[in-house]
Amino acid sequence: MLAYEKNDVTFGEEFSGSSKDSLHNCRMWGMITAGDFNDTTKLKHLTSLKNLAASNPNGWGVGFFAKTHRGCNIPIMYRGMWRADQDFMYDSCTGIMVDNLSTSGIAHIRKSSSGYVNIPDPHPFFTKSLTRDFSMMFAHNGTLDKPTLITLLESYPEINHFHYSDDGPNDPNHDTDLYRLFLMKWIDEHPSKSITTCLSDAIFLLTNQMGTNLSYNFIMVSNYDTLWALRYNNTLSYRRETGPSGYVWEIASEDLSDTDWVRAANYYLYAFTPNKATPDSIPVKDEGFGLFENTLNPPSLSFSFPNPSAGQTLNIEIESKASQQVSFHLYGSQGQLFSKTPEITVNPGLNHYSYNISRLKAGIYYLKLEAGKDSQTKELIVVDR
Repeated sequence: MLAYEKNDVTFGEEFSGSSKDSLHNCRMWGMITAGDFNDTTKLKHLTSLKNLAASNPNGWGVGFFAKTHRGCNIPIMYRGMWRADQDFMYDSCTGIMVDNLSTSGIAHIRKSSSGYVNIPDPHPFFTKSLTRDFSMMFAHNGTLDKPTLITLLESYPEINHFHYSDDGPNDPNHDTDLYRLFLMKWIDEHPSKSITTCLSDAIFLLTNQMGTNLSYNFIMVSNYDTLWALRYNNTLSYRRETGPSGYVWEIASEDLSDTDWVRAANYYLYAFTPNKATPDSIPVKDEGFGLFENTLNPPSLSFSFPNPSAGQTLNIEIESKASQQVSFHLYGSQGQLFSKTPEITVNPGLNHYSYNISRLKAGIYYLKLEAGKDSQTKELIVVDR
């Protein structure tokens, strides 16, 4: 019977980083499933992740949720301070994870650019919400401004003790530790909003405070049925396979095999669930086509569709706050206008619209929804039929 592992560690010497480490270029992998999966494939990908340890030599960590006899999901975490490709425990612990995870898991190999070295790698971090039945594991790839994060956290670290270090203003801890605490703070302070909405709103606020040149990439798995992943300036890819009871999703900081991986769009937050063939995706930065950038106030309408998409028709859901006239503009990947639809009337609430994509070749497009001064644009990935 596996038990929750808590590491009692003595913090080592602060590491200021070097120029070659300035991107905090850690590597990470995540998975979510609602049923059976090909464990041989997963172990192959985790071995591929381990083989990147030569350039990510500062330790490793794995974490996953396992189901108890009473039916609840509990977090299990293992950490190592040695290079993953030189530590026999890495293979042992990833094997335990694949054999025992009930919903989701994360693996991480670390390239330190801030915080402490010579301690077991802290990723993934486990955090539990104070206001709702939600807990998560979290890994980050990038470097953020720690003083800004400490300011935004205010007194939250004093009441949520599910964190790795003291989080004080003079504590040289990991920016990842502060980052996931900030995301959980937003989740706790907005209990009426969905987790996905809380994450996208929090990312907008960070962009306002820190700018667009930093890397906010993360992978987050929950104790239930969702895996979230953000690509913001570093690389990120995902793949799926079909199982007996749904789809199995994997997400990684880079392709871990030669086939099946799809490159995530930059500046997009993804939400993966095992029963859906496509992830939900939300833009979190203006790409020049009228996205609502740097604001926490949503527009008067929004829309969603399967992405990637195939077939002849794109089934779009439009949610509007009022009755209004809307139209769609389709752009190519370089911003060229391909087509524009006549205006249609949408009613308050949820509306459905079918958009013909039969003539589109496989590739990346941008679909813009306009309603007067309000507009919203989303990336559309068309795959081979």
